[in-house]
Amino acid sequence: METLKLKAEIREKTGGLSSKKAIYENKLVPGVVYGGKDAPVAIQVKNNELLKIINNESVFNSLVELELADKKHNVVFKDVQKHPSKNIFIHFDLQKVSKGTKINVTVPVVLTNQDKCFGVKIEGGVINHVLKELSVIADPDSIPEFIEVDMEEIKSKEKVRLSALEKNSSYSFPKSLKNQDPVIVSVLTARGGAMLLEDEVEEDADAVEGEEATTQEGDNEKAPEENKSDNSEEKSE
Repeated sequence: METLKLKAEIREKTGGLSSKKAIYENKLVPGVVYGGKDAPVAIQVKNNELLKIINNESVFNSLVELELADKKHNVVFKDVQKHPSKNIFIHFDLQKVSKGTKINVTVPVVLTNQDKCFGVKIEGGVINHVLKELSVIADPDSIPEFIEVDMEEIKSKEKVRLSALEKNSSYSFPKSLKNQDPVIVSVLTARGGAMLLEDEVEEDADAVEGEEATTQEGDNEKAPEENKSDNSEEKSE
């Protein structure tokens, strides 16, 4: 897994006016770094430096080496906020991580061998990619770049659920997500020039439930260090 680098400085002034001045006049983006035994720290980074990091497709499942006050910390991005109408960043959250402490991150789902899929190539179906990302719990140095689903032998009307994925010792899925066992991908059947939609409706419901389970798991099953820090965190607008 790639380690990205980001240089930040401590933000001495916090609050609405100082944040707006930093964003619009100084081209700086306010943020906060939390986790571990230390209290949350208000920081800021140059807008163009943050942009370089955010443009990386795997930013939310990559370790970031944060340089702050002549010290280096391993962190992961937990949230990035943009202005609703302007193309500028207004806030970001970083979580400190340490070896031996598992964290909850979101990774993309990649479908391989789509061109060889039996349900498409032989039976004339269409691939329906229901969940494009999944929440996993892993050590910082074992975060997967993606979750792979091999489509070659998947037939028409067949569904691939979370429970069908190959087990991996380097990460696990949140308990609530496993209980839901959502559909990740299926092959819809073509009949008479139209797609059969009943399975698609069911899978859309699975996708919503999977997203809700991921959100709930992120809130309720955070690593112990993150839970401690969340109680004391006060975000700057």
